[in-house]
Formats: sequence, C-alpha cells, structure tokens
Amino acid sequence: MNITTKRTLIIACLCGMNTMVFSQTENKKPLSLKTNYIDRKNMDLSVKPGDNFFLYANGNWKKNNPVPASRTRWGSFDELREENSKRLSSLLEDASKNTGRDRNTQIIGDFYSSGMDSVAIEQKGYDPLKATLEEIEKINSIPGILSEIAALRVNGNGGAAFGVFVGADRKNVFVNIPSIGQGGTSLPDRDYYLKDDARSVKIRDAYVQNLKTMFGLVGEDADAANADAGAVMKIETKLAEAQMPRVEMRDPYKTYNKFSLAGLSATTPNIDWSKQMEDMQINGADSVVVNNPAFLKTLDSMLTTVPLNDWKSYLRWVVIRSAAPNLSTAFVKTDFEFNKVLTGQKEPTPRWQRISGLIDGTLGDMIGQLYVDKYFKPEAKAYMVDLVTNMQNT
Repeated sequence: MNITTKRTLIIACLCGMNTMVFSQTENKKPLSLKTNYIDRKNMDLSVKPGDNFFLYANGNWKKNNPVPASRTRWGSFDELREENSKRLSSLLEDASKNTGRDRNTQIIGDFYSSGMDSVAIEQKGYDPLKATLEEIEKINSIPGILSEIAALRVNGNGGAAFGVFVGADRKNVFVNIPSIGQGGTSLPDRDYYLKDDARSVKIRDAYVQNLKTMFGLVGEDADAANADAGAVMKIETKLAEAQMPRVEMRDPYKTYNKFSLAGLSATTPNIDWSKQMEDMQINGADSVVVNNPAFLKTLDSMLTTVPLNDWKSYLRWVVIRSAAPNLSTAFVKTDFEFNKVLTGQKEPTPRWQRISGLIDGTLGDMIGQLYVDKYFKPEAKAYMVDLVTNMQNT
C-alpha cells in the first residue's frame, strides 16, 4: 500500500468515525468498533442496481435528507461538519462570556463578540476597509502593486494575482517548500470566464452586476463603479486564459516545476521573487515549486500592459470581496445574491456559522486547544492513535 493510499484511508477513517468516538466519550460509554457499514434503511431496494446504482445504494437517504436551504450540498460528511460547527459555536459563545480566563479565550472570545455585534457592524458600514482602500489609491508604480499584493496576503486578503502556500515538497516530503500557483480569479474555475453556454453567460452577467454594486457600496458613483467592474473583469479574464484547465492541473509531473528564486525571477523580469517572498514574510527559502510557469510569465507581462489604474481597481476588489460576507447587511446581501446565482443556495449562511468558520480558519490552533479540552478526551485520543497505528502497520 503506497503512502497516498494509506493517508486517504486514514483520513476517511478519522472523518467517518469521529462522531462515534466523541459521542461515546461524552456519554462515558466504552469505545467500540461495532458499527453498521451498510445500512439498508438508506437504500432504495425498489430500484434495480443495474439501472441506477446510486439511487439503489442511497435513494432513501436522499429522500429523507433534503439539502438545507442554507447549503449547496448535503451528505454524511456535511452532517459531521454541521455537528462540528455547532460544537464550535458552543465553544465560542462560552469564550465570549469568559474572556478573562486566559489569553486564548480572550482573543477568541473578543473575535467572536465583535463578529456577532450586528449593531456595531451596521454602524461601521465599510469603515474597516477605508484605510486599505486609501493605501491602494496611493500606489503609483508596478513595485507598489507587487508590494500591495504581498501586504494583502500577509493581512488575510490572499488570492490577489497568484496563489502561494508553504507545504511538503512532493519529491522530498521531509522538507517544506513554498509553492506558487495560478490564481487571481474570483469565480470558481477558468471556464466561467471563457465558456459561452447559457449558464456561464448568466453567471458572468451576475458577477459584473455584483462588482458594480459592491463598488457602489464603498462610495463610488455609477460611472466609476462601471469602469472598475470592467477593469476587474478584464484582468481576471486574462488571468483565466493563462490558467491550465483542471484536467492538466491533475498531472503531478506537469505541475511540479522547481526553480531557484533567482531562476524564477529571470523568467519574470518585473517580479523579483526574493523580494516578493520577503514581503510575504516567507523567509529562508532558496527555491520554490511552480505549478504553471507560463501563468507567471503572463502575469509578469500584464504588469506592464494593463494600466496601473486597472490594477488598483482589481486590488480594491480583492479587499472588498474578502470582507463582504462579514460587513454590514448591504454587503452581505449583495454577496449572497450573487452566490445564489452561482451555487443555487436558497438562504444565507447564518452569521454565527460564518463567524465560526472565519475564526476556525484564522485561529485554528487556538480554537483547536479549546476543542480538544472539551470534546477530545484522553480515551478518545488513545482510541484514534491505535486506529492510525493499525492502519500504518497494515
């Protein structure tokens, strides 16, 4: 059994069994491996498996578990996520009422309280964005654009122009290495920008309207909002054209291109990757892995061919897009109206769940300590260690 297969099996076991482990721990019942791997109650035995195996295996579960209005999908893993979300909410509510307990609780509790203070949020409007938007407006050079891209990423507004993360080197998993990839677009896939079928056109039209409305919400008049929306759409479409399709992105050899920082910089005359890494606070690396070198060459060219003001419009959009789900009602509503067209979601995700997810994503280690203290007791840990050890030894 190879490492990837083992890892997949271990993750599947952890995800599939954590509810059982936690509930047994909380109820102080003996831990047991006994479970029904195939529950006939979830099957629709009236369907012939040769006609539709999915409905044969899952038909009754599907009938009895409609997709909630605030979700775009629903399955057993989503049930686990929902249960986990409720546990997080309980922890956050408790932390917000006991902020003097310790530093972690103080930070988490204050974060949650501020995120749930809808009265203050309504009063502030887009005030939390003004300083960053003004900073972007002062940019007057290509190095200024690159510096702001790095600053946005450091401050939690990632996703501008390209993707970057630090993780295990696929060809030497004992060391970590920065990986730089194609990105910079807001829609989920390049095809949304490039295909001309009815659904893609409808989504693009809704996206452009979303851009115009959002720019209007930060104080722009109709002409300025229209111009900025057009600039963003033009830049993102060019970035989408330079991206590899999903099928090519699945090729582990095609997407592994290792460069020294100097070597990568030689392919992008306008981008000094040593400086960019330093600005992004990724220190100590002498090389990087790039999934699509041609994309970075296109981006480099765009830095000089796309007008500076268009890049500033694009960066303002990155800031607005990132913050919109957590701002006042007008932003949240506008964000959801577009999301409804894009995904079919019928109702907005409740604020408590959005804030819980935000905290989990930004302070995961801190909230994880509280989670383990309450829900992952020593006997549950021992159980899972035995399970993983058994998987590794198989």
